[in-house]
Amino acid sequence: MTGILHTLSAAQIAKQIREERTARGLSLVKLGVECGVHHSQLSRIEQGKIVRISKNVERICTYLQIAIYPHSMEPPQHLLSRVERLIASSQTSARAIESLVLALEELTYK
Repeated sequence: MTGILHTLSAAQIAKQIREERTARGLSLVKLGVECGVHHSQLSRIEQGKIVRISKNVERICTYLQIAIYPHSMEPPQHLLSRVERLIASSQTSARAIESLVLALEELTYK
C-alpha cells in the first residue's frame, strides 16, 4: 500500500530503517541485495528523501520487521461504526461498500 508521507513521518521511517540496519550489522549494499533495492536508493530512503511509501520501502520495512503504518493511521472508531451501520442497513449498502473497498485495494496495490 502506498501512501504519501509528511516530512516528519518520512524522517521517522528513515531513522527506524537506519537504526535497524545498523543494529543488524548490515551495510547498505547487503540490505539492498537482501531486499532487491539498489543501495543508492536505500541511502536516499535512509536520508528521509521519500515522499510516499513505495513498494521498495515496504520491502525494506518488511525485511527489517518495521511497522510502517503506525496505530495512529488506523481509521477512527467512529468511522468504523458508521460503516458497520451502513452495511447492516441494507444489502445494497453492503454491496456498494464492498465494491468501494475492492476498488481502493486495487488502487493501493498498483
